[in-house]
Amino acid sequence: MRIVRAGADDAFVLAALSLQFALSLGGPGEPGYLDRAADHWLRHRHQLPAWFAEREGAHAGYLQAVLLPETAWPGQPPGSRGRLWVQAMYVAPDHRRHGVGRSLLAACEHWAAGEGVGVIRLRCEPGAEQFYDAAGYAPATEVREKRLRPLR
Repeated sequence: MRIVRAGADDAFVLAALSLQFALSLGGPGEPGYLDRAADHWLRHRHQLPAWFAEREGAHAGYLQAVLLPETAWPGQPPGSRGRLWVQAMYVAPDHRRHGVGRSLLAACEHWAAGEGVGVIRLRCEPGAEQFYDAAGYAPATEVREKRLRPLR
């Protein structure tokens, strides 16, 4: 298995994996989605760090995050990069239970630590609690949300 930090040449790989993820959740197909998703990621890639996994000659999964800058606050160390939100993590069914998700998360964490990120947050979907617990992620009860429109 190989984990790759996505660069400009990988925009369509990320777009294709995000489409697979959406379809796996019952989302609709959309004509032109791959172009639209690739263009969006290319325009915002500096705030949307992403990684993908290659396993047995296939794209096995991806992780995309959102880098949120820290606001100025008394006592905050200079150079703090803020928070990283894992926006999407998907492992294709044929590649699950082979360490793909764990490796994607580890690559993200390694990068974030090197960038001075203070905290990584993510949404834990039902059924994934054991995976994230084993990776060291604790429930963060202070997070609240208000959905202004359906997510899917």
